[in-house]
Amino acid sequence: VLCVTRVLVDMVMAEGVPAERLDVTPNGLNLDRFTAPTDSDALRRELGLEGRLILGFTGFVREWHGLHRVLDLLANPADTPRHLLVVGDGPARATLESRARELGVSDRLTILGVVEREAVARYVSLFDVALQPDVVAYASPLKLFEYMGLGRAIVAPDTGNVREVLTHGQDALLFDRAQDGAFVAAVERLVEDAALREALGREAAETLRRGNYTWENNARRVIEMARALTAAAPEERSLDRA
Repeated sequence: VLCVTRVLVDMVMAEGVPAERLDVTPNGLNLDRFTAPTDSDALRRELGLEGRLILGFTGFVREWHGLHRVLDLLANPADTPRHLLVVGDGPARATLESRARELGVSDRLTILGVVEREAVARYVSLFDVALQPDVVAYASPLKLFEYMGLGRAIVAPDTGNVREVLTHGQDALLFDRAQDGAFVAAVERLVEDAALREALGREAAETLRRGNYTWENNARRVIEMARALTAAAPEERSLDRA
């Protein structure tokens, strides 16, 4: 049984699956296909985002993400205007748009809706701060690996599954989601510290490469497991061929 996190391994073990029949294959990235574009400046102009510090999120936006908390930051006076760029869609879109109108920051919110898979890297490359506002406890969020692959500065919850990949203060800022205001405070810290954004983004990309979080590596590991299992059961393999 292949699980995307060790948290999920523990859950499956609790249902009676022996530990020796479990392994972890986290989500990953195709580094050859998910690459930074060369036309980022042109894309900024196309979206009207020149001179803005971009807080970005990709994926299906749900209410439990709590992405609306970021909108308060957009209203704060700053030398560099902040802008929330959402690459995706979802049931929380209406809440975000309504809250932006209430705060008078509708011009600082862009929701692209669903985009072609091939276009995602172009938009993520614009993020100054990449957001994972919340996470399902057992998940291996694909967006994290995409953020890492493009060297973005990440804010994410300090949960067991996230800590399997990221380290607070080294390649991301992890916040205590039980602490009121912790998420916004972490985002604000990155907004105010360009050097920290650069350092965390650089280390995030290195963590992805060092951990070999790629689909190719996942496929290679599955093949190796299959070979080991078939080699350990020659009689069963002979019966299958018969």
